[in-house]
Amino acid sequence: MEFRIDYACDAPALHADFAGAQMTAFAPMIADMRLDATLLRVRAHVQRGALPTSFIAHADAAFLGGCSLLANTPADTRPWTPWLASLVVRADRRGRGIGAALLQRCVDEARALGLPELHLYCAPELHDYYATRGWQRCGDFTRGTWQAMVMRIRLQAARADAA
Repeated sequence: MEFRIDYACDAPALHADFAGAQMTAFAPMIADMRLDATLLRVRAHVQRGALPTSFIAHADAAFLGGCSLLANTPADTRPWTPWLASLVVRADRRGRGIGAALLQRCVDEARALGLPELHLYCAPELHDYYATRGWQRCGDFTRGTWQAMVMRIRLQAARADAA
Protein backbone atom coordinates (compact mmCIF):
# COMPACT_ATOMS: atom_id res chain seq x y z
CA MET A 1 0.00 0.00 0.00
CA GLU A 2 1.38 3.36 -0.97
CA PHE A 3 0.89 6.29 1.35
CA ARG A 4 2.40 9.66 2.14
CA ILE A 5 3.43 11.22 5.43
CA ASP A 6 3.12 14.98 5.51
CA TYR A 7 3.36 17.66 8.14
CA ALA A 8 -0.11 18.23 9.58
CA CYS A 9 0.01 21.79 8.25
CA ASP A 10 0.01 20.31 4.74
CA ALA A 11 -3.05 18.12 5.40
CA PRO A 12 -5.59 20.36 7.20
CA ALA A 13 -8.56 18.45 5.81
CA LEU A 14 -7.42 15.44 7.88
CA HIS A 15 -7.05 17.21 11.24
CA ALA A 16 -10.50 16.12 12.45
CA ASP A 17 -9.74 12.50 11.53
CA PHE A 18 -6.45 12.65 13.46
CA ALA A 19 -8.20 14.13 16.50
CA GLY A 20 -10.92 11.47 16.29
CA ALA A 21 -8.34 8.68 16.10
CA GLN A 22 -6.63 10.10 19.20
CA MET A 23 -9.96 10.12 21.04
CA THR A 24 -10.61 6.49 20.12
CA ALA A 25 -7.13 5.41 21.23
CA PHE A 26 -6.55 7.52 24.33
CA ALA A 27 -9.84 8.73 25.84
CA PRO A 28 -10.24 5.54 27.89
CA MET A 29 -6.93 6.38 29.62
CA ILE A 30 -7.15 10.17 29.88
CA ALA A 31 -9.83 11.57 32.15
CA ASP A 32 -11.90 14.37 30.65
CA MET A 33 -10.36 14.10 27.16
CA ARG A 34 -12.58 16.04 24.75
CA LEU A 35 -12.72 16.04 20.97
CA ASP A 36 -12.88 19.83 20.68
CA ALA A 37 -9.74 20.29 22.81
CA THR A 38 -7.94 17.49 20.96
CA LEU A 39 -8.76 19.09 17.61
CA LEU A 40 -7.47 22.45 18.85
CA ARG A 41 -4.17 20.78 19.84
CA VAL A 42 -3.86 19.12 16.42
CA ARG A 43 -4.47 22.48 14.74
CA ALA A 44 -1.83 24.10 16.98
CA HIS A 45 0.83 21.54 15.98
CA VAL A 46 1.14 22.78 12.44
CA GLN A 47 4.66 24.00 11.92
CA ARG A 48 7.76 22.67 10.23
CA GLY A 49 11.18 22.48 11.82
CA ALA A 50 10.06 23.22 15.39
CA LEU A 51 8.15 21.69 18.27
CA PRO A 52 5.29 21.03 18.59
CA THR A 53 4.64 19.46 15.22
CA SER A 54 2.53 16.61 13.91
CA PHE A 55 2.58 14.27 10.93
CA ILE A 56 -0.31 12.65 9.10
CA ALA A 57 -0.15 9.51 6.97
CA HIS A 58 -2.69 9.44 4.16
CA ALA A 59 -3.53 7.85 0.82
CA ASP A 60 -6.02 9.10 -1.74
CA ALA A 61 -7.18 11.85 0.68
CA ALA A 62 -7.96 9.24 3.37
CA PHE A 63 -6.51 9.48 6.86
CA LEU A 64 -4.39 6.45 7.78
CA GLY A 65 -2.57 7.56 10.92
CA GLY A 66 -0.65 10.29 12.68
CA CYS A 67 1.83 11.19 15.40
CA SER A 68 3.21 14.27 17.13
CA LEU A 69 6.47 15.61 18.52
CA LEU A 70 6.03 17.66 21.69
CA ALA A 71 8.32 19.60 24.01
CA ASN A 72 5.89 20.86 26.63
CA THR A 73 4.25 18.20 28.73
CA PRO A 74 2.24 17.96 31.92
CA ALA A 75 4.33 18.29 35.08
CA ASP A 76 4.09 14.57 35.84
CA THR A 77 5.85 13.64 32.59
CA ARG A 78 8.25 16.57 32.31
CA PRO A 79 11.34 14.56 33.36
CA TRP A 80 11.00 12.70 30.04
CA THR A 81 10.85 15.33 27.35
CA PRO A 82 10.71 15.82 24.36
CA TRP A 83 7.98 13.34 23.45
CA LEU A 84 6.79 11.33 20.53
CA ALA A 85 3.06 11.37 21.25
CA SER A 86 -0.26 10.24 19.89
CA LEU A 87 0.97 7.59 17.46
CA VAL A 88 -2.26 6.24 15.99
CA VAL A 89 -3.09 4.13 12.95
CA ARG A 90 -6.59 3.35 11.74
CA ALA A 91 -7.56 -0.12 12.96
CA ASP A 92 -8.33 -1.34 9.43
CA ARG A 93 -4.88 -0.26 8.20
CA ARG A 94 -2.66 -1.74 10.92
CA GLY A 95 0.08 -4.21 10.04
CA ARG A 96 1.00 -2.41 6.81
CA GLY A 97 4.02 -0.43 8.02
CA ILE A 98 2.19 2.85 8.58
CA GLY A 99 2.96 3.02 12.31
CA ALA A 100 6.61 2.12 11.78
CA ALA A 101 6.91 4.77 9.06
CA LEU A 102 5.30 7.44 11.27
CA LEU A 103 7.58 6.44 14.15
CA GLN A 104 10.66 6.74 11.95
CA ARG A 105 9.48 10.08 10.53
CA CYS A 106 9.29 11.47 14.07
CA VAL A 107 12.73 10.09 14.93
CA ASP A 108 14.19 11.61 11.76
CA GLU A 109 12.54 14.97 12.47
CA ALA A 110 13.78 15.01 16.08
CA ARG A 111 17.29 14.21 14.89
CA ALA A 112 17.10 17.01 12.29
CA LEU A 113 16.07 19.39 15.08
CA GLY A 114 19.23 18.44 16.97
CA LEU A 115 17.46 16.75 19.87
CA PRO A 116 19.72 14.35 21.79
CA GLU A 117 16.94 11.88 22.62
CA LEU A 118 13.22 11.30 22.31
CA HIS A 119 10.72 9.70 24.71
CA LEU A 120 7.35 8.02 24.52
CA TYR A 121 5.12 6.19 26.89
CA CYS A 122 3.20 3.09 25.98
CA ALA A 123 1.19 0.23 27.39
CA PRO A 124 3.45 -2.62 28.55
CA GLU A 125 2.19 -4.90 25.75
CA LEU A 126 3.70 -2.50 23.19
CA HIS A 127 7.21 -2.69 24.66
CA ASP A 128 8.50 -5.18 22.08
CA TYR A 129 7.12 -3.16 19.16
CA TYR A 130 9.24 -0.18 20.18
CA ALA A 131 12.23 -2.17 21.46
CA THR A 132 12.71 -3.82 18.07
CA ARG A 133 12.98 -0.32 16.62
CA GLY A 134 15.76 0.81 18.96
CA TRP A 135 13.78 2.19 21.91
CA GLN A 136 14.79 1.29 25.47
CA ARG A 137 12.72 1.29 28.62
CA CYS A 138 13.81 4.11 30.93
CA GLY A 139 11.01 4.36 33.48
CA ASP A 140 7.43 3.77 34.47
CA PHE A 141 4.52 6.17 34.50
CA THR A 142 1.15 6.05 36.22
CA ARG A 143 -1.77 8.39 35.66
CA GLY A 144 -4.90 7.42 37.54
CA THR A 145 -5.35 3.70 37.00
CA TRP A 146 -3.36 3.65 33.76
CA GLN A 147 0.18 2.32 33.98
CA ALA A 148 2.68 2.76 31.18
CA MET A 149 6.31 2.21 30.34
CA VAL A 150 8.45 5.18 29.40
CA MET A 151 10.80 4.46 26.53
CA ARG A 152 13.68 6.47 25.08
CA ILE A 153 15.72 6.46 21.92
CA ARG A 154 19.07 8.21 21.76
CA LEU A 155 18.98 9.91 18.42
CA GLN A 156 22.63 9.69 17.54
CA ALA A 157 22.26 5.90 17.80
CA ALA A 158 18.92 5.63 15.96
CA ARG A 159 19.15 3.84 12.64
CA ALA A 160 16.94 4.58 9.66
CA ASP A 161 16.72 0.86 8.91
CA ALA A 162 15.20 0.15 12.35
CA ALA A 163 11.71 0.85 10.98
